[in-house]
Amino acid sequence: MAEKAIIFDMDGVLFDTERLYMEVWRTVAAKRGITDIEDAVQGCVGLNNNDTKAFFQRRYGEDFAFEEYMRETSAMVRERIADEGLWVKEGVYELLPWLKREGYKIALASSTRVSTVKSHLAQAKLADYFEVMVGGDMVEHSKPQPDIYLLACSRLGADPGQTYAVEDSPNGIRSAYAAGMKVIMVPDMIQPDEEIESLLYRKMDSLKKMQSVLELQDAVRIPLTGAANTRDLGGYRTTDGYRICPGRLIRSGALCQATEADAQILLQEYGLKAIVDLRTPAEREDKPDPLLAGVKVFPVPILEEETMGITRESEYKKGADGQDVIAKVVQAIHAGAGGPAAYMRNLYVNIIKSPYSRKQYRRFLEILLEVEEGAVLWHCSAGKDRVGVGTALLLSALGVSRAQIMADYIQTNEFGRKEVDGLMEKMTAHMDITTPQGKAAASAVRLLFTVKEEYLESVFAVMEEECGTVERFLEQELGLTEEKRCKLRSRYLMEDKE
Repeated sequence: MAEKAIIFDMDGVLFDTERLYMEVWRTVAAKRGITDIEDAVQGCVGLNNNDTKAFFQRRYGEDFAFEEYMRETSAMVRERIADEGLWVKEGVYELLPWLKREGYKIALASSTRVSTVKSHLAQAKLADYFEVMVGGDMVEHSKPQPDIYLLACSRLGADPGQTYAVEDSPNGIRSAYAAGMKVIMVPDMIQPDEEIESLLYRKMDSLKKMQSVLELQDAVRIPLTGAANTRDLGGYRTTDGYRICPGRLIRSGALCQATEADAQILLQEYGLKAIVDLRTPAEREDKPDPLLAGVKVFPVPILEEETMGITRESEYKKGADGQDVIAKVVQAIHAGAGGPAAYMRNLYVNIIKSPYSRKQYRRFLEILLEVEEGAVLWHCSAGKDRVGVGTALLLSALGVSRAQIMADYIQTNEFGRKEVDGLMEKMTAHMDITTPQGKAAASAVRLLFTVKEEYLESVFAVMEEECGTVERFLEQELGLTEEKRCKLRSRYLMEDKE
């Protein structure tokens, strides 16, 4: 098992110092007749001293007396901290001991000078929890560049892709994401926009909630070279003392590019017996699955052809030109209300409300009851929306907690990160993303390639609004009677002996 590692930002995450800095900067700025300092501060949150200086000189001119300004603000901050003490964020003194007990390797990566980092941690009696401390003066370029997190991971001996980063600012989030980490945001003074939310592993209100998130299990990713987002749901615990049997339930993206080696992994290591293809007939014809010996294929299209709409799983996969896709996406979003997130949320609501889709998800659950041995794999194109809803229905039927279901759903962003970044680069290559219009278009396209908790939450909301509970929805709308549910559980669950 890989070692568990987590790296914290400091200001705004461990200490409520961002507000203190803002108060001091506002006071010093007023002496110099600067009236827009709040906007400037928000723009440079997370930057080290060198990058902050460059930011201020771009904003206020090359002759801006940055060193003098910083000396005065730093002195006032030190005086306030000496008089009032450090304002430690809620949950810090509970979370760090728990992480230590659980065997996490813990580091800190702050844009603040490392001497100040060590002083603050010592003053708050937190220094002993951190194996590594990296400051902004230890790298040439701090956040939003990935250097500071890459250095922290290197000194911690941690794989960035398996390491959590805890951040509060957009610059810090961009830095950790660029380093390939799993970014958890605990917002402080700045709330995330849609671009920032698309980079997150999770978002939470305070550090008090982080323990419950970290206790959730990650799915086992199946290392296929030609298929993305393929994972074994084995090991997920239910709320009543069972867990999903390993090697039985596999969710995935499209298999059309699966290699012979991939096929052998699925056949020999997982004993694959059935594939449930959730794509439309046109999608299957355009990107057919490979034929695997002894594996039965069940076509179960969740959406009708005329209702596919504009999603990554349709237009782009059919080979449409990237710029055409962007134009269609932006046009569709602008025609509606609420922006890209609302557009995607409505897509999920329409899926779960559609009588046709409900009939197809009923068939999906029936197939799972029919397969008596071996693994069942279900996929659409990206393994994101149609698979995401279907997996949530199945895990609910098996008794997995809502929090664990959501954690599995959000892992799509991690498992598809490289593919999404590659597609974003290709599809925005000819866009000027420095303009408001270009930035909005790029944000809209990225949202189509990633998932957000609110999308799946809208599905649960519909089920509970219509039937009172998810369990009643499964029975009344999808035909999953108590007898069938017991059969499903007996087939795919095992007693949790840990």
